[in-house]
Amino acid sequence: MAPRIVKLRAALGGGTSGEAGTAGGRRIVGTIGVGMAGRVVALVVSLVTLPLIARTLGPAGFGVWTAALAYVGLSAAFTEFGLLNAAMQRMAEDPEHESEWLSALSSLRTLFALVLVGVAAIGVPLVLSPGDGLRTTTYILLITIFAGGASVLMSVFQTRLRPGIPVGISVLQSLLWLGITAGLAIAGAGPVGFAVGYSALISLIAVLQVRVTRRYATVAWRGVRERWRGLMEIALPIGLGGIFVTIYYKVDAVLLIELSTKEEAGVYGAAYRFLDPLVFLPGTIMTVLFPVIAAIHGREHDRVVRLVRRASEVMLLLSVAGFAVTLALSDRIIDLFYGAEFARASGLLPLLMASFIPICLGTLAGFLAPVLGLRWRITIYAAIGAFLNLGLNFLLIPTHGAYGSAWATLATESLTMMLLLGTGLSRLGAGLDLGRIAAVLVSGAAMFGAAYASRPLGLVPALVISTAAYAGAALVSGAVRPDEIRSLRRSPEA
Repeated sequence: MAPRIVKLRAALGGGTSGEAGTAGGRRIVGTIGVGMAGRVVALVVSLVTLPLIARTLGPAGFGVWTAALAYVGLSAAFTEFGLLNAAMQRMAEDPEHESEWLSALSSLRTLFALVLVGVAAIGVPLVLSPGDGLRTTTYILLITIFAGGASVLMSVFQTRLRPGIPVGISVLQSLLWLGITAGLAIAGAGPVGFAVGYSALISLIAVLQVRVTRRYATVAWRGVRERWRGLMEIALPIGLGGIFVTIYYKVDAVLLIELSTKEEAGVYGAAYRFLDPLVFLPGTIMTVLFPVIAAIHGREHDRVVRLVRRASEVMLLLSVAGFAVTLALSDRIIDLFYGAEFARASGLLPLLMASFIPICLGTLAGFLAPVLGLRWRITIYAAIGAFLNLGLNFLLIPTHGAYGSAWATLATESLTMMLLLGTGLSRLGAGLDLGRIAAVLVSGAAMFGAAYASRPLGLVPALVISTAAYAGAALVSGAVRPDEIRSLRRSPEA
């Protein structure tokens, strides 16, 4: 059998426990590649799905949909509570008891969901305004929180660096949601109809995730309660920090609909929906690197430093490109996907994409902190960010609407990233490559210039030309070095 076919089957298989500790550079790069490919497919599909929802619902209806999703996202954050990262760290460090840690993760997540859905349901009439189906939409979407106990089972494959199964299920979910969205759009459904369709899809995917996990991994429920304490020791500070982070990720959509108008919330949601799927890209990279770093930290310090530096450079390359393109072409992008009805979102998009830069670096720092013993710093810095974000939103939304919320997001992400990344690098005893960072910024300026100059040619030609300019500038400036890419393919280490 051809070696490439063997590698493909391995990537799509379930793997075995403990593989993260022995993973080399080629394995890491390949795993990231598979994860990124899946995210790109899901992103492309979302570029059809989201505009279709927005055009069907209109600005006011899309504002209702955005606010309901934000409320449910805030509630779901309490059920996650840092458990996923804690379990991945435990499974990487203690592969002999992988099944017990996995079962403890799923059971705790389900237990939290049972409690929090009830609390969130009670809070709906206290927090959300009546009318326009907002409360009904939110009640229906709360059902999706119960699926968290199944979705976290995918972490066993991530810890083994076997991305094929979770990526495949994620792509399947995106495609099914596109089909459901198309049917609902034809039927002229409102926010309530979309909530019913989405909740049904998430329930179906949860069943699939449970069945797949039981085929490739052992879920040992005996002795699970003894593992809960081991998870919570790591998860508690991360979970508190995660709640604060979710507050400043999600609360803006809720505050906009309460302090401004549904139209402003809809316009903000239209721009934010470009950023939302991109946030998963740095998460995809760190989901692969995190178990590797957790497994080798303490015995291979120099390799950890190399991994952190390469990760930061890749994340900067991704985020700077997104900001450069939207700064030059945001009006064309919004008009193509949403139409003139959402024209106000064109000024919001570059602001939110600027936030993607600190989000990427902050994701790196957030995954690194537990390994470096900085779990409580996550809580402290995220709390600072949450209070800053709430204060800025209350101050700016009444007079500036969606733009005030976008500026609050940028300020919050920048501050929390600088605090956490600075502390993490200091504890690691390493710094970033400033010369490489400067090269990425120069490449981004070249991309912006090419995109702006080629605007008269249309959106697609401008994207092609600016992407080529970015790639060329990255090679010339040294932001991307071919010799490092070749060495990764040859070397078993990163």
